[in-house]
Amino acid sequence: MTGRGMGYPASRDDLVKFAEGKQASSDVLDLLRGIPEIEYNTPDDVTKEIERLESERVRPPKPKAQ
Repeated sequence: MTGRGMGYPASRDDLVKFAEGKQASSDVLDLLRGIPEIEYNTPDDVTKEIERLESERVRPPKPKAQ
């Protein structure tokens, strides 16, 4: 991590710790805690993962075949 911003690559735990240090909202912290435990190379990687998880959460279930 750098003094001014998040350093990459970063793990999920790195992202959460950084956000906690910046006094991020509980909603942001919950989102970060919900992403997979992988290494993220850029902020865009984090954004894409959050968007993917959010789209899965709001997508209605497929109807069962009859």
